[in-house]
Amino acid sequence: MIRRLALLCPLLLTACDSPPAAVATAATSAPAAAATPHTANQLRMTLDGKVWQADRELFGAWHPPGTDRAVLMAGSLGPKDRHEQAFNLNLFGVSGPGRYVASGSTLSLKGLTSSAIQLANLSEQRYLVGGPFGYEVEVELLQAGSGVIEAKFHGRMSASDGTVLDLKDGYFLYRE
Repeated sequence: MIRRLALLCPLLLTACDSPPAAVATAATSAPAAAATPHTANQLRMTLDGKVWQADRELFGAWHPPGTDRAVLMAGSLGPKDRHEQAFNLNLFGVSGPGRYVASGSTLSLKGLTSSAIQLANLSEQRYLVGGPFGYEVEVELLQAGSGVIEAKFHGRMSASDGTVLDLKDGYFLYRE
């Protein structure tokens, strides 16, 4: 329970009463792709040409208590100190496997009904990527439920230093 609250707190802190983004989460009914043969829990991506892979704190949840059709994905890289790089990708309004687009910023959230994607502490200048600075990420949810969450994702995320970073080859696998 504490772990779930820790993942949701950044969203709550950045939420405000401004109008929602034009596109928060939209789904299409594309069939789910076949699962990849990976077995270990993992979160990895290429961000502006550099590989980023979580080395601890991997967590996934499908429709956790208190949420409406949500999938939460998270992981951290580095020591648990002020330099810890923590990533979370939270999709709301998700009915199951398929393609979803998360677009906007957490500044436009009204409660926990829109998606949020962010990476903290990528560098001193880029202390936050995504979140309130904006993101446009396509997520292909391959599996969800029955103790397994698997997804691929790619897109663009704006950083605190004003740059826009390309996110490619994102992959998440979590088995309870």
